[in-house]
Amino acid sequence: MKKKILLISVILLTAIIAVTAAACGNATPTQSVLFNSAAEVWGKSDGKETLTYDVLRGENAIGTFTMTGECVIDSAVIVGGENVEHASGTYFTSALSVTEELDGKTVSTTMETQSLLDTGFKVQRSYRKTTTVSEGVTKVTEIIGTYSEENYNYSYKVNGEQLKSGDVSHSAFASAAYIDNDFIYQVARLLVNAGGLSVNVPYYNYDENGDLSTVTMENVSAAVTVSEATITGMRGDFADKDGRVWLGSQLSVSLTRDFPGSGTSFSCHIVSSYTENEKNTALPYALPGIIKEGDITYALTSESRA
Repeated sequence: MKKKILLISVILLTAIIAVTAAACGNATPTQSVLFNSAAEVWGKSDGKETLTYDVLRGENAIGTFTMTGECVIDSAVIVGGENVEHASGTYFTSALSVTEELDGKTVSTTMETQSLLDTGFKVQRSYRKTTTVSEGVTKVTEIIGTYSEENYNYSYKVNGEQLKSGDVSHSAFASAAYIDNDFIYQVARLLVNAGGLSVNVPYYNYDENGDLSTVTMENVSAAVTVSEATITGMRGDFADKDGRVWLGSQLSVSLTRDFPGSGTSFSCHIVSSYTENEKNTALPYALPGIIKEGDITYALTSESRA
């Protein structure tokens, strides 16, 4: 009887390991080039990763930014206020909160995002909610996105009223990878080792009033501009310290589109190791240490798992 119980336990353990591996790292050949190290970051058994950043405009700190990522297996997650039951794959969220003086007015902005990927790292759903408060006036915008094999379907709401919806075509997943704009900073750390791979990303174009005008499918490519670089300017747990030097790669991420013009690039400094007391220590996985987009900088302050 003990042998039978032991055999059953081994079979169950093997099944659990197989399910876990499938849930967090079974990408198609094209997508696996991008996500070949994703399971190392978000497929671990030590839980949800949380990255926190200080947000700076120039030299001035204006707020905070938090990104999370985790492997989920037959779990309930929230995307756009909707409970998604029995989800398996990768679940990303982010939260931004900034306050600053613009044109003599105090403007506070919060943004929250949620994205769900399946076991092959295909995006299933995404959601972005932005709340802006200026002189007592509140504006809430929401973008709800769903993905099929060849289309991105979106719905755009302002203060609860749907103003725009539509479909945007993208290349079939088997021939070209695609991701969502809402977790592009997370993916940046994977692009360092992805070679010349480019991916499709829906890009939101806004008019002069700040309302969504069109949605286009961008092509995103990345290039390592400097490798084995010294990464400075991080804060908190990753602040510049005497005797410790953070090392990694500087990455330029380009967004290009045929119409109506060129996209906007951002740079990301990916931290992969540090040197201290003449000893180099590799991090378990790369971290986005510094993200620069225009005159905004996100400076990493902490990394934790729960």
